[in-house]
Amino acid sequence: MRTLFQPFMEKRFLRLFFIGIIAGALSVFAFAPFSFWPAIATSIAGFSWLLSQSKSHREAAWFGFSIGLGYFGAGVSWIFVSIANYGQVGLALSLFITFAFITVLSTFNALAGYLCSRLFLFTPTLSKSFIISLTFLFTEYLRSHLFTGFPWLLAGYSMEKSPLFELSPIGGIWLLTFACLLSFSVPISLFLAKKDEWKKEMISLLAVILLWGTGVFLSINNIQWVIEKDTIKTTLVQGNLKQNEKWLVEQASKSLSYYQSATMDHLDSDLVIWPETAITYLYHQVENHLKPFQHVLMESNTTLITGIPYYNQENERYHNSIWAMGEGFGLYFKQRLVPFGEYVPFANYVGKLLDLFGMPMSTFSAGERNQPVLQAREWGVAAFICYEIVYPELVRSLVKDSDFLITVSNDGWFGDSFGPVQHLQIAQFRAKETGRYVVRSTNTGISAIIDHNGHITAQAPQFIRTTLTAPIKTTMGTTPYVQYGNLVVITLILLMVLLQGLSFLQKTKQ
Repeated sequence: MRTLFQPFMEKRFLRLFFIGIIAGALSVFAFAPFSFWPAIATSIAGFSWLLSQSKSHREAAWFGFSIGLGYFGAGVSWIFVSIANYGQVGLALSLFITFAFITVLSTFNALAGYLCSRLFLFTPTLSKSFIISLTFLFTEYLRSHLFTGFPWLLAGYSMEKSPLFELSPIGGIWLLTFACLLSFSVPISLFLAKKDEWKKEMISLLAVILLWGTGVFLSINNIQWVIEKDTIKTTLVQGNLKQNEKWLVEQASKSLSYYQSATMDHLDSDLVIWPETAITYLYHQVENHLKPFQHVLMESNTTLITGIPYYNQENERYHNSIWAMGEGFGLYFKQRLVPFGEYVPFANYVGKLLDLFGMPMSTFSAGERNQPVLQAREWGVAAFICYEIVYPELVRSLVKDSDFLITVSNDGWFGDSFGPVQHLQIAQFRAKETGRYVVRSTNTGISAIIDHNGHITAQAPQFIRTTLTAPIKTTMGTTPYVQYGNLVVITLILLMVLLQGLSFLQKTKQ
């Protein structure tokens, strides 16, 4: 342990470690609500430069960790809002849990630093910028998949306002992340490169030029990957219930009455969407009660889609679900649950010890894979609940059978923090990747409609009880990303490995 923390005894190391924290923290300005994409350079270029200053593999890992502390400390600070306001654990423990979470995320950056330092020595055929980008991409992929994953603040999400955003339908968020990492590590690597390293770095530079050039070309020519079909008049109902009141027994009837009343005012809409668990009664408790309301919806040719908790009496499991009724049908059970919010990990061993929120939601079970899409009249609807929209592979798996996407959420947990706006930004990428409209209905906001190009066409203000009515369009066809997944980014990586390997062989023969 003493050896692990030994670098902290040196002033030089502490100075560089602090620089890493600042460089990582400044990257928060690259994401929503700021969306100043060049700011992502501070963490990526800072990481590249700090690696050049490290004297050992251990130092490289610590410098990567420092970038992560700043990056996630600033970027996911909204976690603290949720735990402090609703976690029932007090201020001190809320700070500790938040710091522990940020520390865990930062270990992936530490792993990237360590692997880079090792690979610099053992892979002389590859440029340093390529090693940095590929290694970081690998650890980001790990972070997004291990233990249900946390695919938040991927570097590619900072590219929404840049030409690289146009690459989303081709290679998805992983192509954008790789392109972003390569773009901001190449300048530092070129500046620090020795004479015999220039040729390899130039291959990385050419890849960057190709990626940005393709993005500019697609942007200028307004290339469309799908064809617009039907127009659907859609209404989102935003109840704006306070999180600490949402699950109160006395609130359930009042809440349901409001949503029904707001819907009755918009029966001229083809589709009405209520947020995640807008109905706090269980499905079997209200199914019969809502049959007269369903009849009214069918008479007006209106589909209602709402979030509702579901209890399966056969296996005694609860599900966070979405229900289509009226002139539509289907139930969807959430597949990706939020640890501690919707289920308690290792609950059989720790009981309620780790149940931070003490809510009915904390006993949900995950739904099966390969669930069919919902039906809204003749249209197929791929539905996702809250956090699920951040999983590109999950969204991609349901797109081919859908005409548009919906995501229902309750971001009331995160108050007036970066969380809801970052969540909305991620949904924009799912729309761009898949060539489908994304309709986002939330309890406290931000409710919005996103077109198939990833642009927000209508948006409701936060923390207001309101409705939002706007048209959406169905689309036909699939994007290259939906068709081929990550094949594009994998092919690009293999091609760069081949070209740099050939460059190295040519150099050894001279």
